[in-house]
Amino acid sequence: MEHKKILIVDDEAMIAEELSEFLESLDYPCASATSVDDALGLIDRDETITLILTDMRMPGKDGIDLLKALSTFEDRDFQCVVISGHLDADQEIAGVTALPVSVMRKPVDIGEVVNFLEGLTFVN
Repeated sequence: MEHKKILIVDDEAMIAEELSEFLESLDYPCASATSVDDALGLIDRDETITLILTDMRMPGKDGIDLLKALSTFEDRDFQCVVISGHLDADQEIAGVTALPVSVMRKPVDIGEVVNFLEGLTFVN
């Protein structure tokens, strides 16, 4: 899958913004959102978003809710990374979506994120 833009979703605005700014400094186009509803609005308005890095646990709607909602974008393809400190995240995700989903553990290892992104294809 070819990617154009990354969406970082985390209820802690500082984390979402800093990760987005760091990845942009490495020439990865990014956007950030602090809630599932904000994320879905951005995805709806910006068809270049193809890769989503989302926190698993957030107040209200969480990462699982976001994964489920992505299926409503029938004409779009996404790849997702769920970031969680919970060991059972893989089990929670199983069966929720047919999307390609990877799990990264908290605390986020920025080197792991960069290595993951380097293995993907980005286009302008």
